[in-house]
Amino acid sequence: MIRLVALDIDGTLLDSSNRLSDGNAAAVREALARGTQVVLATSRWFHLARPTAESLGLTTPLICHNGALVRRPQDADARSGQELLHLRLDRDFAQQVAALGDRGRYMMFTTIDDVTYMRPQSKGPKRLPRDMRVSNYHAQAVAQAAPTAILIFGEEAVDETWGAFYERFGRTVNFSRNHSLAFPHYLSLTHAEADKGRALEMVCRELGVDPAEAMAIGDAEADVAMFSVVGCGIAMGNAPEAVREAASDVAPQNDEDGVAGAIRKYVLGE
Repeated sequence: MIRLVALDIDGTLLDSSNRLSDGNAAAVREALARGTQVVLATSRWFHLARPTAESLGLTTPLICHNGALVRRPQDADARSGQELLHLRLDRDFAQQVAALGDRGRYMMFTTIDDVTYMRPQSKGPKRLPRDMRVSNYHAQAVAQAAPTAILIFGEEAVDETWGAFYERFGRTVNFSRNHSLAFPHYLSLTHAEADKGRALEMVCRELGVDPAEAMAIGDAEADVAMFSVVGCGIAMGNAPEAVREAASDVAPQNDEDGVAGAIRKYVLGE
C-alpha cells in the first residue's frame, strides 16, 4: 500500500515545456482524494517550487534544493513557510565558486534566504518575481550571507567548477552533478548533509508515514537517494540509464504522462 508519493518536478512531474499536464494533475488529485500524501522534492528553490504545489492543492512540506531546505508551503494553523530544515553552504567556499562563475559568466542561480540571484544566458526576462534578482556579481551577494544553494548550468561551466573545487571540497560539500533531458548538464552545490533521501525521511516522520509505504518518482541522479529510502522507486523513461537501473520500475517519459502512469499503477491500482 502506498501512503505517500514523492515527486521530482523538472523532467518528472512537468513536461519538456515545463507544463503540468492535465493527465498528471488529474492522477495526483485522485491520489489525494484517496488519502495518499503527495510531496514535491526538487532542486528548485522554495518560491519556484511553491506555485506547482499550490496548483495541486498540496499542503505538505516542500523539499527544495535537493534536500537542503524543507519548508511548509501553507498551513491551516498559520505556520505558513515554517522551516523544518535549512542547511547552508560554507560562505567562504560559496564565495570562491561565485567568483569563478562571475569571471566565466556562467548561467548560475544563487539562493540566499528568500532571494535568488540569477545570471541568465541571455538578457533575461523583463519582469521577475519579487524573490529574484538579475546579478552579474554573485560573489558580492555571497559576501553578505551564506547561500542555501548554487545551481550552475552548462557542460563547460559544470566541468570547470567540478575541476576547480571537487578534489578540495568533495567531502564537505554536496556536489550533485545531474544529466537529464530537462537539463542536460547542471551542478547543484549544497551542504554536505543535503540529500533528497534524508529530507524525504524527515518529511515521512513529520507526516507519520513509514518510508517503506512511500513511492518516489524522479529523473535525475539526485533522485536516486529517494529510491534508496522508499518501498518503491520509479525512474522516468527520460532518466539516464544509471537512474533507471537504480529504480524498482521505469515509467513512461515526462512528455507521456509518466507520473500519471506510475500513480495509476501503484497507488490507484488501475
